[in-house]
Amino acid sequence: MRRHPCLSLAAALLAALLLAQSAIAGTPKKGGSYRGAVAAPRTSIAVTFHVSASGAKVSALKISNMPIYCSGGGPPVPITFKSARVAKGKFKSTGKQTISVGPKKGQTGATLSITGTFGKRGKESGKLTIKYSSAPTCGGTSTYTTHA
Repeated sequence: MRRHPCLSLAAALLAALLLAQSAIAGTPKKGGSYRGAVAAPRTSIAVTFHVSASGAKVSALKISNMPIYCSGGGPPVPITFKSARVAKGKFKSTGKQTISVGPKKGQTGATLSITGTFGKRGKESGKLTIKYSSAPTCGGTSTYTTHA
């Protein structure tokens, strides 16, 4: 039985893509502390976290302020994320901002998610996504990078 040349080429390209993806994800620096920032124009927002001694867990994951993707502002609101398991060089975590004053005190003002991929030589990069409860148009996504 003859195979169509396009199918063979597609299979070869798929195999190459899968190999490239596995090569991109690295391993975290065991016991390392990572520090970096959100990409421009939000470079003043720091991203920090610690990797466990075994390299299997990310903890103390924080951002120095919540990004706002519309006009407005206010005092910095640091956010701490839940600890996350590292699997295949990647992690994902969530966080939330709880309103501390006013008529909505105690309610969730925003939910955040962060995903990261470890690279080579102590580098890591990922995406930070934020959704505001009462201002959905002010939410958005930014990339960030950190180094051990």
